[in-house]
Amino acid sequence: MSSCLLHPRCMLLAALAFLCVWAIFGPSELRKFSFTLPVPAPAAPGHPLSLPHLLIPNGGVCKGSGSQVFLLILVSTAPEHQEQRDAIRASWGGLREIQGHSVRTLFILGEPDNSHWGNIKEVLKWEAQIEGDIVQAAFTDSYRNLTLKTLSGLAWAARYCPNVHYVLKTDDDVYINVPGLVAELDQRGKALKQHLQQKYPNRGIVQGDRKAKTGEKESEGAHSLYPPVPHLYLGHIHWSVYPSRLKGSRHQVSEMQWPSSRGPFPPYGSGTGYVLSAPVLRLILRAAGGVPLIPVEDVFVGVIAKRVGVAPTHSSRIAGAARYPIDRCCFGRILLSSHHMEPWEIKSAWELVRGSLGNGDMPLCSWLQETLGIVRCWMLSWWYF
Repeated sequence: MSSCLLHPRCMLLAALAFLCVWAIFGPSELRKFSFTLPVPAPAAPGHPLSLPHLLIPNGGVCKGSGSQVFLLILVSTAPEHQEQRDAIRASWGGLREIQGHSVRTLFILGEPDNSHWGNIKEVLKWEAQIEGDIVQAAFTDSYRNLTLKTLSGLAWAARYCPNVHYVLKTDDDVYINVPGLVAELDQRGKALKQHLQQKYPNRGIVQGDRKAKTGEKESEGAHSLYPPVPHLYLGHIHWSVYPSRLKGSRHQVSEMQWPSSRGPFPPYGSGTGYVLSAPVLRLILRAAGGVPLIPVEDVFVGVIAKRVGVAPTHSSRIAGAARYPIDRCCFGRILLSSHHMEPWEIKSAWELVRGSLGNGDMPLCSWLQETLGIVRCWMLSWWYF
């Protein structure tokens, strides 16, 4: 065994493993956060945001949670994708509480086009009544209408879940590591509060609370002036992407929608999964009505974010469009999302990860399994991107 440790090949593998661990869990990725506040949104947007009315509003989801919803997950889905929705319900979408934080998952969809109506309308009504997790808006469900779908979901969150802290927009072929994401967002919120407490030590309690001035514990009637969540737009960020002019492409953006003189799109989070904190959600909805709709929804959100002064934050733990082979440590401890997952793969990944869960904690694995999982994830991410 000792001779193996001294072998150059073993030393090279050990060095590679160390670099992978540092690249993923080093200070630059998880422990350093930016707290630059955004430029205020325009006081009066050019036009109010006009969205299709809701056919299935399902407005009582957050009211019945019993506490403030920490994370609301909006899953973009097609009317006919019941198998995908059932797979999510039977796996990560069934989680309701993580480490004391309330979580809710909703499916956002439009209407089937005329060629696919059949009995889908009745099936959807039945599914919505039974499951209670569907929000449907009155627009034709298509890829080119994803911007309408996303804005409808975000507007629903602002109206029916006004006290939510974070909203995750994702797709129905994505596996979400919900415990990992909740822990990440919770850590960022605590880091922000600590940062503000150090920078503004006398700001925490409203003026007049004597206990705050003497350093005593906060009274129940005291009100914290620190924001509960940071201004956060978190995802797998794409930079310097130019619009596609290819006719017939579902990603086509016309010269009128984005003139060539503007250059590339602003940085934006991959539509497979990005998080908006409540303050950023409100800023985006406030400004969205004054900008022509770009049919590529994640680009549109990035354009609006830049307009209101919110800089996106990149996380290599969010896979973006990449697909990763199922690995317990990779899916349970490292990645926050993985794309291109079939329904059976979502359930298989959940069963594999859940098999090592204990009392709601993160999945546990040996140091060797974790190291191999990190190396596997890191190499695949580096190769893909």
